[in-house]
Amino acid sequence: MSRIVFYHPSPRWNGVARVYTEIGRALAARGVTAAMACPAASAVAAACTGLEVLPFDDRDSLLSDALRLAVLLREFGADAVMVNNESEHLLAAFALRRNGRGVLFRRMSHGSASPLSFGARLALRLVPTWFMHGSATEARAARPVKKLRGRIVADLAVDPLQFERVIAASRPLGTSTIAVVTDPGSQRATAAALRSIAAMRRRGHPIRTLLLGMPHDVSEIRVHATALGLGDELVLAGDPVDRAPLLASADIVWVTADSDDGGLAVLDAMSLGCPVVATRGTVGEKYVQHGETGLVADRDDALATAALVTLLRADPARMSRLSDAARVEVRARRALSSVADAIMGALEDAAVPQAAV
Repeated sequence: MSRIVFYHPSPRWNGVARVYTEIGRALAARGVTAAMACPAASAVAAACTGLEVLPFDDRDSLLSDALRLAVLLREFGADAVMVNNESEHLLAAFALRRNGRGVLFRRMSHGSASPLSFGARLALRLVPTWFMHGSATEARAARPVKKLRGRIVADLAVDPLQFERVIAASRPLGTSTIAVVTDPGSQRATAAALRSIAAMRRRGHPIRTLLLGMPHDVSEIRVHATALGLGDELVLAGDPVDRAPLLASADIVWVTADSDDGGLAVLDAMSLGCPVVATRGTVGEKYVQHGETGLVADRDDALATAALVTLLRADPARMSRLSDAARVEVRARRALSSVADAIMGALEDAAVPQAAV
């Protein structure tokens, strides 16, 4: 039975932690033992239910952290480690090389085709590594890399069945509500969404705004909302681990966040049957067929987007068609099973012996 560790040095629950937890649960259903290496007593440790927690903080130099991680992985009996960026890749590669066993899975940034640094090339020489891409197109377009064991397609995915209880128990908030999902890097897109909502309110549409996620600056958001006349109609809901009930209570989910946070928010909304508005140029856009399973909004044209969303809200039958099509799309093409299958196939490399150092 294989054993995999997801390395997450940040204490904050975010899209990466959610991805790791979802994949870990899917692999556990196939007999793999999965664990999260993360800071003890952190939000991640508390939320990654279904996975073992291996307490770890990256607090020292690369070498000392790698040695401590090697001990942790050896005691757990890790056959594989999954990482999310270059610095984590190098650290985990040193740790696995020290132990003389195991393979690495590195998640590649969406659309990333930049050359690898010296550190990344060194990590590839230390342990067998698989690159995980968000699409077959990205995998084919990637530059050839020496020493790379292989590439697998493992896009963002969710388990649609986990939302059934939320759908059954969802209750509207009583006032027409648009949930806006933000993150620290989507300042401009979030400001544009608020301007669009303010424009709709000026035209006589009573709308409450529910802001989910961690914005770049909470105080700035409040000031901007007040200036737009949103005032008390803006609710800052924070960044709950389980945001599905709040999404399900909204009439429309508008996702301005990017990367894993944004992509998962779009898939969550689609799974819940909530009409979704993705922001052009973000990861979430790739999951929405404009006019078929949702809408795609330009991040800079607030008035045009306001008109687009107003037309959607005025046509309940169309909202229902978009929602139904979105749920079918997620169930058919965005299930976790394909991701778990790809990783299971690559885990066979964990049996390849390496020389300990």
